[in-house]
Amino acid sequence: MDIRNTSEIKGAALRRLTDAGQAKRVAAIYAGVTLGLAALVTILGLVLDGMMSGAGGLNGMGRRTVLSSVQSVLPVVSALITMCVELGYQAAMLRVARGQYTSPQTLRLGFDRFWVLLRCVLLEGLILFGITFGGIYLATMLFMFTPFSRRVVELMMPVLENVTLLSPEMVLDENLYNQLMQAMIPAFVLCAIVVAAAAIPVLYRLRMARFVIIDKPGIGAMAALRESRKMMKGNCLKLLKLDVSLWPYYVGCVLASLLCYGDMLLPMAGVNLPMSDTVSYYVFFVLYLAAQFAVYYYLRNPAETAYTIAYDSIRPKEPRAEGVALGNIFHTG
Repeated sequence: MDIRNTSEIKGAALRRLTDAGQAKRVAAIYAGVTLGLAALVTILGLVLDGMMSGAGGLNGMGRRTVLSSVQSVLPVVSALITMCVELGYQAAMLRVARGQYTSPQTLRLGFDRFWVLLRCVLLEGLILFGITFGGIYLATMLFMFTPFSRRVVELMMPVLENVTLLSPEMVLDENLYNQLMQAMIPAFVLCAIVVAAAAIPVLYRLRMARFVIIDKPGIGAMAALRESRKMMKGNCLKLLKLDVSLWPYYVGCVLASLLCYGDMLLPMAGVNLPMSDTVSYYVFFVLYLAAQFAVYYYLRNPAETAYTIAYDSIRPKEPRAEGVALGNIFHTG
């Protein structure tokens, strides 16, 4: 199947899902686990806040430190579990795309490949950090050597004249700060453009690393990233076309996310709800969870199956020995 034919890929994804009886159940469990974890972390954060408020004074300092540490660790633990379940879900959809039997047990695959998956995520993070840092540095240099920085220099010169070794502090009043932020808008825009131009192609080249980890149990994180880069050579724009064709899924995710911030967005639009800020926050958070669950249940399966079919269309074909494909536990032939 040709990755350039998005209609053919999406049609094949729908046909495979029709034949996969367990696909919706897997999607429901995946959505329930990931969103349930998000709800649990939020509730526990509220409980821990209350416990820290009750542990006042010097005697409660140690308890507050422990509770604060637990509160900081919870999102990390949630992110790691979600990362593993996500890989298991992708493995399930890969089996669906290949016409194989799948079940909720497939969701455990991410925990079996935890260390290689974690190293892969950390390497991707380091690569993205390096690109972001370099992009910001380059954009800053471009900004400073162009007329866009003239207004910033004019505002900062009087402040810098008062800075000495004995008094190195820079004092910015609110009016000057606001003017600086407005003058820095071109710098922010330039940084965003440069970072996006550098990061997006790299991120697209690494998009298939998760599928490589699923397909090849013994592969390392760096090798998976290299395999992804090789597969995506010449296919980045084709995958972008597939992304655009799957816009209903992404629009649904954006709209669901906006619900999570409804308690802030409505007052900005001049709409005041007859409830406290705390109640409003949790009402919109529950609405977000419900909307995101619906997006995952109805739209995520076709999108993810389409991506797995795209992966199968560009991955190197496995060598055969006596009719059996080697090195690929999900291969069907």
